[in-house]
Amino acid sequence: MVKLAQSDVLTKEVLDWKGLHLFHFMGSSCSQKTRISFAMKGVEWESHHVDIGKFENFTEWFMGINPRGLMPTLVHDGDVHIESNDIIKYVDDAFDGPRLYPTDPDEKAYMEDSMKLEDDLHLCVRALTFRYLAPVEMMKKDEKAVDVYEAEGADTVGGQVDGRKEIEVKFWRDMNANNGITDAQIIEAVSEFQPVFTDLDERLGNHEYLLASGFSALDIAWWITVFRVTKLGFPTERYPNLFAWYEKLLAREEFAREVTPPPEMAEVSKAHQAACAAAGTSMVQIMEANGL
Repeated sequence: MVKLAQSDVLTKEVLDWKGLHLFHFMGSSCSQKTRISFAMKGVEWESHHVDIGKFENFTEWFMGINPRGLMPTLVHDGDVHIESNDIIKYVDDAFDGPRLYPTDPDEKAYMEDSMKLEDDLHLCVRALTFRYLAPVEMMKKDEKAVDVYEAEGADTVGGQVDGRKEIEVKFWRDMNANNGITDAQIIEAVSEFQPVFTDLDERLGNHEYLLASGFSALDIAWWITVFRVTKLGFPTERYPNLFAWYEKLLAREEFAREVTPPPEMAEVSKAHQAACAAAGTSMVQIMEANGL
């Protein structure tokens, strides 16, 4: 569980807040899976929307709440929790409602490993997103904003020196230096997803959901990843069981409403992916050119 120590929190006013407060961004995959989990759990929460497109997560005020500057961030009765999977687990344990985590020891062990794998693939999801969601001019971070991000916030998480922000800063610096996401990054990301999706497809050939006991937070976490890469052009139909599971959950209101983009953003993404295809650089075209 990633719970901040009071010394990590520089925006001290939130330490006095009561109730359940979620800082999130509409288009953030991690925010989306957290909001879906809250809906499935049936908890009520106060929304604090942070527009990462306007660098609102890089401000001194927000960095004082989350030293990593990432979405989502939870404040519950003055305690600050970060990292989406940890937030979901915390809320599942802290509130009444349908259980999203299993009680069976074997399923708990599998879920822990699988959730870690899903989290470890976050930078792969980001690479595909920043290549195919919109033109590079819309996706790059201003160097001055990255400078602010690097300088603000505490250097600790949970009272321990934290190196996560260094990884984030490097991602943004490299993207700016390369003027976007390179083909090599796309190949690397896709190569990471293929064996994972094969394993999930096989598992879903034996069970309706990813756990034999039924629907869980594991389905939510992996579904968001599958949703994002599918919308960016990954050929998910290669994995028939996974694709059927994906379509089934997309039909649920709790899922669909959290991932429906504003019409203008949907049009931008559609036009950008069409331009990539015309240039021979769509995700599928890169995959096929490299035997993937």
